[in-house]
Amino acid sequence: MITRRQLLGIFGAAALAGRARSAPPPTALAHRTLGRTGRWVTPFGLGGQAALQFPTSEEESVDIIVRAIELGINYLDTANAYGPSQSLYGRAFWKLRITPGHPDYDAALRERLFITSKTGQRYAYDRSRPQAATAVSDLKRALTQMFGDGQGWIPDGAYLDLFQIHNLTTEEQVEQIYEALELRGGKMPDRIGALAGLLDYRDGTNFTGLNPEYRRFIRHNGITGHLSSPVLMKAIQRDELNILDTLLVALNANDRQYLSHQYNVIPVARAKGMGIIAMKVFCAGGIYTGMQRQPREASELIRTVGVPGGVDSADLIRYPLSVPGVAVVIAGVSRVDRERPENDQLACNLAAAVMDVPSEAERRRIESAVAERHGTRTNYFQEASRGLVHPPPPQVEQDGDRVWIRWTTGLAGNEPIRSYKIYSGQDLRAWIPFRPQTTTAPLSLPLPSYMVGDDPVRVEASTELPPW
Repeated sequence: MITRRQLLGIFGAAALAGRARSAPPPTALAHRTLGRTGRWVTPFGLGGQAALQFPTSEEESVDIIVRAIELGINYLDTANAYGPSQSLYGRAFWKLRITPGHPDYDAALRERLFITSKTGQRYAYDRSRPQAATAVSDLKRALTQMFGDGQGWIPDGAYLDLFQIHNLTTEEQVEQIYEALELRGGKMPDRIGALAGLLDYRDGTNFTGLNPEYRRFIRHNGITGHLSSPVLMKAIQRDELNILDTLLVALNANDRQYLSHQYNVIPVARAKGMGIIAMKVFCAGGIYTGMQRQPREASELIRTVGVPGGVDSADLIRYPLSVPGVAVVIAGVSRVDRERPENDQLACNLAAAVMDVPSEAERRRIESAVAERHGTRTNYFQEASRGLVHPPPPQVEQDGDRVWIRWTTGLAGNEPIRSYKIYSGQDLRAWIPFRPQTTTAPLSLPLPSYMVGDDPVRVEASTELPPW
């Protein structure tokens, strides 16, 4: 098997040679399927923050994007909230000839790339705030900055592979993005949630009245979140039309110290076939620095590959890639070095991502190393652990000689839920393997009436597997 050192040597040679724009680098990079999008993505993707949000020099930041694509990285992340990031992508795309209308447009390269952006807006339209930004105006802003003139013009043929509703943190926000979705095609209200509007721009329809030119600017829609697994789970469970193709979620070696995403929302997303992207693998550098917030300027960015005495940066990349369902890890980059790839954050992160996947024992080693050297209070963006949370009291419904037990999901602590135990009084009546709740409909199980009787019924979540 090719070693990390050999990979870094190959990546360095590729950069110095100036790879052909549409050709992959001189190594068979591993790719993973991004869920039901059906697209193949490299396991490391370029994040849109770090030096793309806080550039010390625009030329250097543009070169980070160019370098990423030369190395074969095809998942490219940015957002409307990331300062000049989208415009820097626009400069890089023109340089690489993947802007529609470029005289030497490289269609093959554009097709290979998976280009994404995000909106923090919850509504696609709000009559009471006619001048306010919306999910639709953010979509158009992303496209004009990345492919157009930055002033509103969008060339024919421009599109995003993925547009995501960013940073869902409350159940109220979930309600907002779904508002009026069921009314598409009828009389639309004075306020339309983000999903209804973005669906028109995915399908080239105009059911909301917000896409009168019937443009198809989006290939896929997704959601992102840092804070709350339960909120993200509700957003996914509400998605009866399977509009949400991807989940971008915070995931790193301290995840189990908090209300774990890997044991709560990720299994739900995986069960629905969503593509899963991991972020905050370095806590925006906070694992190494202890900083409990996002960087606010270029001077706060880490420009080295790891830090002296710190946990190997490769382990921090590899850890989330070992979580079932995760297709790609993204991280911001602050430095590339074409002559010394061992100092190049892009090359090192990519090399780590295509290495072997950690075993369960190695995952625990990485977690322990991070806790020992950097502490466990790094995930300032993530909800505190509640421990194992059992389902609320179930619904019990008599149906002839059967009784239906219906319950909503429990929440995992620092171990996954592996089963549910159903009790009548103090008697265990059923013990079934865990399955994620993927819709708003509760989980259910029928039991013979004689097994239930008149005793109160409860459902307990368990970290144990059934013994049979």
